[in-house]
Amino acid sequence: MRARWFSITVAVVMAVVFIAPTIVVVGSSFSDSSFISFPPEGFSLRWYDDVFGDPQWMRAFGNSVAVGLLAAALAIVVGTLLAMGAARSRILPSAAVTGLAVIPIVVPSVVLGVGFYIVAVNLGFTGSVVGLALAHAALGAPYVFVGVLAALTSVDRSTEEAARVSGATQLGAFLRVTVPAIAPAALVGGLLAFITSWDEVIVAGFMTSPSFRTLPVLIFAQVRTGADPSTSAVATVVTVFSLLLMLVVGGVSALLARRRRLAATKARADDTATSAPEKGSR
Repeated sequence: MRARWFSITVAVVMAVVFIAPTIVVVGSSFSDSSFISFPPEGFSLRWYDDVFGDPQWMRAFGNSVAVGLLAAALAIVVGTLLAMGAARSRILPSAAVTGLAVIPIVVPSVVLGVGFYIVAVNLGFTGSVVGLALAHAALGAPYVFVGVLAALTSVDRSTEEAARVSGATQLGAFLRVTVPAIAPAALVGGLLAFITSWDEVIVAGFMTSPSFRTLPVLIFAQVRTGADPSTSAVATVVTVFSLLLMLVVGGVSALLARRRRLAATKARADDTATSAPEKGSR
């Protein structure tokens, strides 16, 4: 009983530690005071009106969405290709590809930011959606890589070979057999890549400019110059947006996984029905 109560106490304390900052931010965003305070002094939506009516916040929100979507799409492509190389390459060992893929997670963000900035300056990509999206894609690709690599271990290579024997091209077999199997993992990895881009501030601080800033960079700038409850309102909107996106992507991933299981069950049933008459005739 003591061990059980100790585990429950630790779980509750950890939950409070993780959730408390979000509760403080959300609560202070509804305050009618001109200063961030918790518990809020009164209730007001004025700060949300200020945020949604401020072109600076709306422009930063649009920049974050555009960068996040492009970074997620690039991360899905790069991460999937790296996972395919780690799982099926006959030239490079799997450990070498894996080490290459997880470099953005191991190297400190400040170092990556400096490196991305130098490359972007030489290519003329600083202060643009493309430049920041490329940098964020590199940060998000490892999440796609890990998920897709795990999904590839459950894919039966003989299924692809059977599809090619039936007349499908190598690309056609990959698109019809392998892609549906790894799609849920790639989608979840893309979601993690989007969220990584959505709240990343260190690398973005090197890649943005006064005329092009994302939400985290603008929030950081506002906090440094003196935050008001509008900053909490923006943080609350970002949190709600992230949660809704996770629910949508989680639902789509579950639906894709369910369709794949149903298709596999139907295929096994068809194989059983086909082999039964053959055994009977023998």
